[in-house]
Amino acid sequence: MNFLKIKNFLLVFLIIFSYLISVVKTYAVDITADRTISSSSDGDQYNIKTNNDIDVIVTNNSTLERNQKIFNVSAASLTGSSITIHLGSSVIAETNSIFSNGAELTITNTGTIEATNSKAINVSNSDGVSITNNNNGVIKSNNNTILGDAGTGADNVTIDNSGEIYTTATGTESSAIVFANNDTGNTITNNSGGEIYSSGSESTIVLGVSSTLTNSGSIKNNKSVTNKAIQLKGNNNTVTLKDAGIVVGKIRSGNGTTGNKLRFNHGVGRAYYYDISGDFTLEDLDGNQVVKGSAGSVGQGGSETIDEMLSYKSINLRNFLNRYENSNLLNHEGGWGELYSSLLKRSEGSNSLAMEYNLINIGANLIYPLENSNFIMMFEGGVQDFAKDYTITYQNISGGINIPENDKFFNLDTFVTGGITLKDGKRTVLTNTETSGTIDSNSNFQTYDIQIGAKKNNFKIIPDIGFTSSMSVTPTYDESKFYSWRNRVVGNLSIYLSDNYLIRDDKKEKLNLNWALDLRSAIGDDEQTYSINGTTATYKQDNDLKREISLSANMNYEKYIYENSMIGFAYYGLLSSQNTLSLGGNAFYKMNF
Repeated sequence: MNFLKIKNFLLVFLIIFSYLISVVKTYAVDITADRTISSSSDGDQYNIKTNNDIDVIVTNNSTLERNQKIFNVSAASLTGSSITIHLGSSVIAETNSIFSNGAELTITNTGTIEATNSKAINVSNSDGVSITNNNNGVIKSNNNTILGDAGTGADNVTIDNSGEIYTTATGTESSAIVFANNDTGNTITNNSGGEIYSSGSESTIVLGVSSTLTNSGSIKNNKSVTNKAIQLKGNNNTVTLKDAGIVVGKIRSGNGTTGNKLRFNHGVGRAYYYDISGDFTLEDLDGNQVVKGSAGSVGQGGSETIDEMLSYKSINLRNFLNRYENSNLLNHEGGWGELYSSLLKRSEGSNSLAMEYNLINIGANLIYPLENSNFIMMFEGGVQDFAKDYTITYQNISGGINIPENDKFFNLDTFVTGGITLKDGKRTVLTNTETSGTIDSNSNFQTYDIQIGAKKNNFKIIPDIGFTSSMSVTPTYDESKFYSWRNRVVGNLSIYLSDNYLIRDDKKEKLNLNWALDLRSAIGDDEQTYSINGTTATYKQDNDLKREISLSANMNYEKYIYENSMIGFAYYGLLSSQNTLSLGGNAFYKMNF
């Protein structure tokens, strides 16, 4: 009986001893020189603890698995070592897949770093760790994913992400990246296409002290937009939101913190609204006006460019009347009609905050002679497409009178027109209050305008001289989200020189060229009161946007096809000091009717 017990005991002892030997042999792999791991392993721990400047590469679709600390870099004095995981390869542990305890380490990932429980990368007690997560790279855990808040913390950590960093945890340890209150000098850059997200009650990203976060990708708390996406625990942190990057969830600085900055670099005219809490210094690096009461800004293009649109409408009208005047078919008896289309492009002006846009329009001009005047009708529709996800579609109808050699006004050619423009606006607003990170804001509004002009026709080499005065009134403007303004009144005064050169004139056809130099200035109040989400602000248009010098040129060709009718076409070009270039064409028809 006793013999059997002794025998069984010895057998169990031998089994345990053999297992322990295998564990020691399998689990402890010291790396003292550069190493490439190109095959999968289950249970090996790779220790970098004695030598500097060691490069470890995991490649060939290898999968390294262990319960904890697959890569263990535990010597605080180590510098210059690196761990690189190639596309298709994985490092998977229950906890602390890569553990750095004080060392200076570079981690570059294009594969997968995963913790099935917690801490895919633990940089506690470290100083100077660099983590680069490339496109296609994934760093994930079911707890805090990148941890730097244990022990004495982590300083001067750099995280550069172009792939995915996320946690699937939903509880109290559910941050994708978390640093302690006193962790300092850390830098997080989330590039365009990079995704950092969480699904729990904790903040997606937590910063400590004197650290920076720059986002051009997406940072999301997928649990709720009322949860925190970004939290600043300490002082003197800087968060910069760039380009078309999005944030979902609140942005918060801790109670009693100071020196925290929230900067915006979305581009001139980009609309945004962020729900923030705590003490922040707000700054827009593009010069856009930031409205507090959370943080919001909106491109003023819909109101800012009204005076420009008025000016281009005046130039179009004057060119139309000039073509009619220079075509003397049937001594100006009968009606005249033309169709036209043009493309105008304005470039962005960073100093004046001029918003870039393209304007595409199509329209028709009609004129019919009366006893001592001409009746005018104009129709136009178009799209004003701004660069930062903002579009205005419009339709205009105008009518008026043209009086050649008006004997009641110094024998000048005069005109007066009035019209209404119906506009539909749509802009995309970057916001952390929606699960998509953006929201569409729509508007419907009307603009009323009146134009008055006069011209003195001169002979020979002396150019004609004239002026145009115009005014536009927009009674009210409300967007479906965030933005509104009231009673926008805009006026223009233009003085211009023009001349016409007849190149060919016979019974069958006519060709002429003309040019015009236009000097325009906006007149009246240049301040606009508006509100973002109920917070009132005032926008003052830059002086450079209120003045414009335009040079336009036309080539007009017409051909008589019947005894009482004519067809023709015209090419049109314009350059202006507002960095605009316009090209257009007209096709016109005149007959005695």
